[in-house]
Amino acid sequence: MKKIIFLAVVSLTSWTSVDAQKTNYYDAKNELGISIGAGANTEIFSGLAKLTEIAISSIVTTTLTGGMATGYYKYGEESYIPTVSLEYFRRVSKVVAIGGFVAFNGLNRDMLLTWKDNSTGKKTEKKTGEARRRNFSILPTAKFDWFRKHYFGMYSKVGIGISIMKETQKDDMKGGTDFSDTSVIPNYQLTLLGMEGGSSRLRLFAELGTGEQGIILAGVRAKF
Repeated sequence: MKKIIFLAVVSLTSWTSVDAQKTNYYDAKNELGISIGAGANTEIFSGLAKLTEIAISSIVTTTLTGGMATGYYKYGEESYIPTVSLEYFRRVSKVVAIGGFVAFNGLNRDMLLTWKDNSTGKKTEKKTGEARRRNFSILPTAKFDWFRKHYFGMYSKVGIGISIMKETQKDDMKGGTDFSDTSVIPNYQLTLLGMEGGSSRLRLFAELGTGEQGIILAGVRAKF
């Protein structure tokens, strides 16, 4: 009986040792993460986030106002789709990992037609359509793990790539404006401070920096 117990303890010890080696932090060469951020470049830079001013269709103004409305559309409150990023890194050393991320965000605003009745002085505002912007980005990125522990780490990231910006403005009225424009711009990500914590395989993380993932972001990543 003592021999059996001894062999069982030895076996359990050996299995635990092997399992611990398998879950060593540095054995995980790959990282896959998803995050949500705020303050991406395509959200906050006025030259990028501003919608194109579109002239109101004469057909629409005649139909709704009898020709009393002219000029450009007025836009309603902004409704944002936050920046969602999916990232992958492959560690090439204890400090450096190479990979990148794809990111997506968006903006919706109502298109409003406003006019004044010259006989009564009454002002009328009517939603006639919706303006949308959708931004898709892909950025090759390098990650530097400059503080590494089994359950906690600190790092920085730097990446450069492109953003594809798609804008549409569709007036739902008959004969209304149907505008579409796509542009491609260079973009970047610079994470000054990133922190992650959890197990050797699954970690929550948060970052502060500037770029297309956002000024501040948080997410979860798996290491394998």
